[in-house]
Amino acid sequence: MKRKLVITAAILLVTCGLSACAGSGNAKKTGGSGDVNADTEKKVSKKVSKKDRVLSEAVGAEEKVKSAKVETKFFVKHTSGDHDNTVSYRTETEYTEKPVTLKSNAAIRFQEGARDNKYILYYDGKDLYNTTMIGLSQGRSYRQAIDSAQSNYRFIVQNPNIARDYLKVMSDNKVRFDLKEESGEYALVFRVPENPSERLKKELLEVLGRDDATAKRLYSTDLKNVSFTNATFNVHVDRKTYEPKSFGLEMTTVVASASGRKFTTLHSFDGKYYNVNKVESQKMPSRVDEVLK
Repeated sequence: MKRKLVITAAILLVTCGLSACAGSGNAKKTGGSGDVNADTEKKVSKKVSKKDRVLSEAVGAEEKVKSAKVETKFFVKHTSGDHDNTVSYRTETEYTEKPVTLKSNAAIRFQEGARDNKYILYYDGKDLYNTTMIGLSQGRSYRQAIDSAQSNYRFIVQNPNIARDYLKVMSDNKVRFDLKEESGEYALVFRVPENPSERLKKELLEVLGRDDATAKRLYSTDLKNVSFTNATFNVHVDRKTYEPKSFGLEMTTVVASASGRKFTTLHSFDGKYYNVNKVESQKMPSRVDEVLK
């Protein structure tokens, strides 16, 4: 009887051992299958959509722009109740980034219906050289430290390629966009949601606030007081090189004050690129009058 019990126990041990081995083998196979699925998922995740690829190439090409000629039109209109004021710029700018040099033929209009104020502005990364049309007849420019110059002049000479900054904001914040193909170009059209994230709102207002002093002052408020409507940005790039060809922006912001008063600002601009990375450094005027403040 004891012998039978021993034999039975041995059989059970062998059977359980085989089952354990089989279970171990199955677990290993299952793990292997899981690894295969994981690899498949990795391969799928590595597939980049055409839209994302074009955006990545466009951002990369923008970063490589170190000189260009850019023609732009800017328009900013502030409205509060029955009052409004505007400022507009038309610029034809040639610039280099290394070294920093810039020459801009600029026309600034401080109210709709008013005459343009025309200037030739030079910038070397430190000083602004301002030649008015009256001064031009005398062959002289006025040199002034950039930090002391009017905000309108600073905006023009310090933001020759402001479209790059908007494109980076859109890309970094993963703003949804439509991709179109037309005439050898890709058109990327971004639409800012009415309730953007705090980060997107903050970064957009920082760039928008460069347009003029009033905008900068308005956007220094708490982010929750600012809302966006009809906010779009577009950039057209070459289908082969992805170099920027043109850009445009249309954004309306509404800032609510503590008293309930609302300030509406329309930002609108468009521009075109020429001679990308083919512009030579600009020579600063040799005959200048110093402006201390």
